[in-house]
Amino acid sequence: MTTATNQGRDQEVDAFFTILGHALVEGDSLTVATLYETPALLLADTGVQAIARREEVERFFAGSRARYTDRGVASTRADVEEREWLGERVVLVRVRWPYHDSYGREVGNERSTYALRRDDEGALRIRAVLAHNE
Repeated sequence: MTTATNQGRDQEVDAFFTILGHALVEGDSLTVATLYETPALLLADTGVQAIARREEVERFFAGSRARYTDRGVASTRADVEEREWLGERVVLVRVRWPYHDSYGREVGNERSTYALRRDDEGALRIRAVLAHNE
């Protein structure tokens, strides 16, 4: 695959996470839900959650804005640390999410690795999230 093609795919990944980060902080659970393809899986030390329908994603993220506000988080952005394309449709993406307060100071962060898969219409969608312990 040519470098130009890889750059285009990597830019698509970056744009995907820009949309996700904005939707998370704004509490736009509908947009977050549309970025998932089900079934999906959330894997963390605290447990495993299978996600059968997009409505489950929407319900889970419905309170995200309040959760961020309670922690003093005004914004975040995806710092994409690594992308590994496993084929034409699947990419593993390691992301650091720095949390900023209303003054732009970092007040925390988290890391996750996402498995994205291109759906039949050509759009990247989340199929698995692996939460990292910090």
